[in-house]
Amino acid sequence: MKVSTDKNKERIRAMFDSIAHSYDRLNHSLSLGIDRLWRRRVTRMADRVKARNVLDIATGTGDMAIALARLECTESVVGGDFSENMLTIARKKAAETDCGHKITFLREDALDLSMADESFDMTTVAFGARNFADLKRGLEQMRRVTKSGGNVAVLELTIPRNHVVRLFYRLYLHGILPVIGRLTSKDRNAYDYLPASVEQFPQRERFTEIMAQAGWRNCRYESLTFGIATLYTAEK
Repeated sequence: MKVSTDKNKERIRAMFDSIAHSYDRLNHSLSLGIDRLWRRRVTRMADRVKARNVLDIATGTGDMAIALARLECTESVVGGDFSENMLTIARKKAAETDCGHKITFLREDALDLSMADESFDMTTVAFGARNFADLKRGLEQMRRVTKSGGNVAVLELTIPRNHVVRLFYRLYLHGILPVIGRLTSKDRNAYDYLPASVEQFPQRERFTEIMAQAGWRNCRYESLTFGIATLYTAEK
């Protein structure tokens, strides 16, 4: 049975509000526990380009924003998300770190960011782009608020190209993960939607094409961990 991946804004917001309490566990489950290592690839990039002001959109519970704020080069990090329940958890987590003073969490719609043009040295999104109702518009908004010469990093789950790895990963996504979700979450549908959203998300070459259509240049991608995740980068 095909699972609906309808990205109606209110539906997606309600879903993430309902699973906020278990979202960190979900992310670690979807990524087989390797998501922390993947985020380090983004922070290394931010460190390399000496990004002082960074926007992390679809920040969720703030893991990416906190990791960016730990860098010496960052002076301020804004984490934006449209789920208030997610932001509540993110603010609590940040307050328990020694870099929380660098971070501001705001309720933001990725398709209609409130920030002024050219506000950030770098924009990022980790595991959230596939939930954008309009992917091209979301990437255009990220470009608008990025300074000329600035960078973008999009970290997203993907389906491996290797036949054997793909077989086992799909078995995990559609067989094991939904069972975990039904045992731990109040919103069982979320654990069906999220694996399906990975399958249906434009991947690799197709995603870099959409980045280019949104105005980004030097769009490229790097497969991580047998293709389970992909890091997309570009410049303005």
